[in-house]
Amino acid sequence: MSERLGPAPAAAPGPPAPRPRQSLWGHADFLRLWGGQTVALFGAQVTLLALPLTAMQLLDASAGQLGLLNALEYLPVACVTLLAGVLADRVRRRRLLIGANIGRSLVLGMVPLFYWLDHLSIGLLYAVAFVTGIFTAQFDVAYQAYLPSLIERRLLVEGNSKLQSSQSVAQTAGQGLSGVLIQLLTAPVAVVVNSLAYLVSVGTLLNIRTVEPIRKAPRRKVRAEVAEGWRVTLAHPVLRVVMLQSAWFNLLWDVVLVVMPLYGIRVLHLGTAQLGLVIAAGSVGAFGGSLVAGRLGRRLGTGRAMAVGMFVGSAALALLPLASGRGTVALALLTAGYVGNGFGLTIFNVHSVALRQALVPVELTGRVSATYRFAAFAVIPVGGFGGGQLAGHLGPRTALLVTAIGLVAGAALFLGSRSVRGAGLTGVPAAETPLKVPVAVGATADATG
Repeated sequence: MSERLGPAPAAAPGPPAPRPRQSLWGHADFLRLWGGQTVALFGAQVTLLALPLTAMQLLDASAGQLGLLNALEYLPVACVTLLAGVLADRVRRRRLLIGANIGRSLVLGMVPLFYWLDHLSIGLLYAVAFVTGIFTAQFDVAYQAYLPSLIERRLLVEGNSKLQSSQSVAQTAGQGLSGVLIQLLTAPVAVVVNSLAYLVSVGTLLNIRTVEPIRKAPRRKVRAEVAEGWRVTLAHPVLRVVMLQSAWFNLLWDVVLVVMPLYGIRVLHLGTAQLGLVIAAGSVGAFGGSLVAGRLGRRLGTGRAMAVGMFVGSAALALLPLASGRGTVALALLTAGYVGNGFGLTIFNVHSVALRQALVPVELTGRVSATYRFAAFAVIPVGGFGGGQLAGHLGPRTALLVTAIGLVAGAALFLGSRSVRGAGLTGVPAAETPLKVPVAVGATADATG
């Protein structure tokens, strides 16, 4: 008997494909990461104030010693950031985060311990500042490289917005909280709060269940791997322009940091409390920027939103030299300048970090992040020195005006960049790499396409 011809029977329906996650509020592992980092950021505000106060109040530190203490906190960025990028691309990044936080907790714990033992010295504070800075430099590089392993690419803007909002709130509320804690506990004992905060972050990191992908790559000389980070960054039109703009902004922003106290106190005759409130307004603007960054990115595109944020943040600083006297109008101009700066720069930061995380192959995110941070932060001491010279020759108000012109000019060129305006997180399949990775001569790995 012949078989009956006809269409094949329909296959039994399988389980429905999982719906893509619409928000990070239901992402338990991201919430653990975010929560732990928020606690750590609040704790870091305590140390930011407690270390110099300990040097001043208990060790009678001079202005030069306080300056050296501050420099030693940031010196590791120039010393170890590039090496930290290599390490972040060689080992599991979550382990680096955990190790860095344990290291920071133990090192900071030496301040109250030596205070109780009556062996506190300025040399110890120097060592604590520098070693803590080393762990922080490693943490910051690994942290940016780790996020793309935890969340989907299309949620990177939301993730970075939430992390940036914690930074903004910590800077605003944490400064006031740290003052209260230091008054209640004394400066060296208050550092315990930061030490414990890092341990809380360790606990949240240990509870993350998402398995970090294993990166298999041939081991080469450190110099070759550092060079590859530079080569990839400079070869990519978007990464290169964003890095150069960040370095230009940081160079001139440090001029503002140096000149603003001279301008506010000696020219405008503000009180220190008034000046502090004006500067703190930048954190309020930053929090607002973190809330709208995602929405603006969806409307304009990631590249355009990033460029608009940089232009707004730079142009807002042009309001500073327009202030005159101690009146309400002057304070309003200064406050608006700092609020606008914090607002725009947060939008820029959220999208620039998300772009690096989305455009760079997972095996290179550590080194590219380190390259970016090195270039963007290495110019800061130059800006600080130049700011002092500029204010000395031109006066604080003119120095701020010249700096604002430079900032706006750089931001305008950045806004006009075609490669930046067209940059986005979408359009690249998740399984593919949107960046050609050059391979050093003699390496055995293939370039990913």
